[in-house]
Amino acid sequence: MTVTFLHTGDEHIDSDVHGTINPRTGRNTAWESNYATIRHLADAAVERGVDAFISAGDEFKTGRPSQEALLMLADAYTPLAEAGIPVLLLDGNHNRIGVTAGHRSAIWALAEILRARGGVAVASANPELVTVGPIQVATLPWLNRNAVPGASELAPAEGDRLVAAHALAELTRLAESADPSMPLIMAGHVTVASRTVASDSSPAGAGDSSGTRRGSEKELTHLFSEPILAVTALEALPFAYGALGHIHTPQTIGSGVYRYAGSPNRLTFTDEPDTKGGNLVTLDTQMTVEQVQTPARIMQTIDLADDGFVVTEGALVRVILEPGEVELAATTRQAIQRAGGHIVNTKARPVAKTQTERPVLTQTVSGEDALRTWAKNYSLLDADTLVTAAANLAVRQSEVVR
Repeated sequence: MTVTFLHTGDEHIDSDVHGTINPRTGRNTAWESNYATIRHLADAAVERGVDAFISAGDEFKTGRPSQEALLMLADAYTPLAEAGIPVLLLDGNHNRIGVTAGHRSAIWALAEILRARGGVAVASANPELVTVGPIQVATLPWLNRNAVPGASELAPAEGDRLVAAHALAELTRLAESADPSMPLIMAGHVTVASRTVASDSSPAGAGDSSGTRRGSEKELTHLFSEPILAVTALEALPFAYGALGHIHTPQTIGSGVYRYAGSPNRLTFTDEPDTKGGNLVTLDTQMTVEQVQTPARIMQTIDLADDGFVVTEGALVRVILEPGEVELAATTRQAIQRAGGHIVNTKARPVAKTQTERPVLTQTVSGEDALRTWAKNYSLLDADTLVTAAANLAVRQSEVVR
């Protein structure tokens, strides 16, 4: 049985970073760019005749998107509804922002709109086994310590380990209850790593050797404390594919079953080197994955300390100033603009700080020795002159006291 599906996630349609208001539409240009990339994936799914479409969470910036953002995402996914392609929507950590525990997030409203437009849409906020077209999906929406009994009472690291263990137990339970006659995959909004969660300096796609590269997923509350699932534990489960969301850089984790499709658009300059798109997955006697590239925003960093630069037309440009400069020269600004670049940020180069060796005194030291040490390191006066002046001052002070 051959099945195909398109895997995306982290759409963040209402992310407005590096966007401005389009005077013709009244919409943020970042929203419009996000819409274009999402609609591109929906149209590609229809053109390829896929059996299902999976969004692995964080469809919005927060759990309380504006009405316009909700309708824009519904419009982007309407071709799927019209073509009868079933859609799975997972809850992500951003979708839970501003939503009371136990309440439904905006993906339920999105699913209702798609169903009203003739489609099939499933929203998932808890681990469950759902059927999406001809595929069984074990879902793992975003889990935190508050969702697992006892985890919130532990120290952060211990609580995260308990949440990760709970997630693996839930996935094991779901896999054991699956229909063996149907293809079985996993879809999760979670951090999966083979070794570490890498820094932004590691190369895109280098998840297996350098750790999982986060891309523009920068929420501080999750940078240093979040459940991390080991890919070796996941690979022991019988899933034919792992559709992962939460990490914005597209990459393969482990042997290749578990993959992040990444955000369909470049949301910040952290995404600058990434090739953006969605994963077109075919399950047959073996699994194949093709990246469907999207018309993502072009981001370009220009370092004025380098010799010359070539601006990519239409690029959002970040300029790193030359050493000592605090603002961009008008001639440079005009040159970038004439080449078709849109300057969205200028960054002064950090000034190198001179490291001075601090004097070290013994635990017990005489006043004279302390003064001589201070004079040697910090005073323009000769140490002997300073010590003599201090002694004369002390004598005069004692005479006044008497």
